[in-house]
Amino acid sequence: MQLNNVSSMIFTPVKSLPGVLGETRAREEILQQILEEREAFLQFNKMSPQEQEALLEFCMGNRSLKITYDPFFHNIFDPIKHPERLSRFLSAILDQEVIVRDVLPREGVRLSGESSLMIMDILVETTEGTLIDVEMQKIGYKFPVERAFCYGSDLLVRQYDRTKTLLGKTFSYKDIRPVYIIVLMEKSPSFFWKCPDTYIHHSIFQLDSGLSIENLLNFTYIPLDIFLNMPHNEFTELEAWLYFLSSDNPLHIQRIVEKYPFFKELYEDIIRFRYHPEELIAMYSEALLIADRNTVKLMVDEMRQENDEMRQKNDEMRQKNDELRQEYDELRQKNDEMRQKNDEMRQKNDEMRQKNDEMLQKNDEMRQKNDEMRQKNDEMQQKNDEMQQKNDEMRQENDELRIKQDELQAQIEEERLRQDEERMQMTAEIERLKALLAQKNKE
Repeated sequence: MQLNNVSSMIFTPVKSLPGVLGETRAREEILQQILEEREAFLQFNKMSPQEQEALLEFCMGNRSLKITYDPFFHNIFDPIKHPERLSRFLSAILDQEVIVRDVLPREGVRLSGESSLMIMDILVETTEGTLIDVEMQKIGYKFPVERAFCYGSDLLVRQYDRTKTLLGKTFSYKDIRPVYIIVLMEKSPSFFWKCPDTYIHHSIFQLDSGLSIENLLNFTYIPLDIFLNMPHNEFTELEAWLYFLSSDNPLHIQRIVEKYPFFKELYEDIIRFRYHPEELIAMYSEALLIADRNTVKLMVDEMRQENDEMRQKNDEMRQKNDELRQEYDELRQKNDEMRQKNDEMRQKNDEMRQKNDEMLQKNDEMRQKNDEMRQKNDEMQQKNDEMQQKNDEMRQENDELRIKQDELQAQIEEERLRQDEERMQMTAEIERLKALLAQKNKE
């Protein structure tokens, strides 16, 4: 996170709503007011041009103020001036009446190195003795459930020690009140995007038999980025509070004030900063200091995490190198064996090549003989073709002779039949003449 970009987190452009955010002011008027306050002027000069412009834009009424940062949140939800605000806000989240009795000091309960992603954190105690921790994270932690259990357990032990000290021998575990951890995240981790249509998650403790028992550790997660990504037609009071914390959209502000008029007082407290830039500069400087310090911590945490990851990767790489070295030695041994086998194969290949050359020579001789045989076969084939042609001619002549023979045979048969008929006629004529001669002899 660059320090010059912090102003974009606190001041966001928004169209003026005269009925809610007040009338616009001139730049010269605001600069004159800053010049009249020496300490404010010195702090203002330490700001970058981008930060100065962002602050002036808000005081002019052209930009809105985000209250998710600790100094601004504590100012709006001051438990001494406005105890009802924080109570009503927590009641809307937990869906039960909550009355805040006191804001407790941290007393070192924050887990080591965990403030780097946090932009607001407040621990309160209700009239019933319940501890409620509310924190706003710029970027949600990677292990929200595990971390919340550790921190909640720490608060529970803190309450146990204090209650046991106060009650002494009359102490009973029934005197331990529930602990609530409420985590609002401007940018939630991917874990919560598995439920893109749910913007609030309450923990439930239940035995596998189905029996429900009172859980002393209760967790509520509110991913504001998912909330802003969802449509909200009914616009409940909880949704109004979440819009109040996370949105500078003029339409949202107008809907909030129209449906829940008590929010107008909260916006008027924000507007008051526009007319008291010296207070705003002091709180803005504190917010920048927190953001800068948290940025450094975040960078250190990220570098530490990167170093741990690099160390783990180096160990893995070292192990892989050892494995690769062992594999390399094994491969070298196999390579030597393969080289020996290759030499043997090369020798066999040379022998095979020699035999192959001999076979090639024999093949050439056989090819030459085959060519000679092919030539002879061609000559024989040519003679066969000539003989075949002569045979065809002879067969044709035989066929013609057979036809002529058949014709002669038919003529001979026809002549024989004619001769037989003439013979029969002559025989009949002789018989007739014999008969006539015999008759004449008788006469």
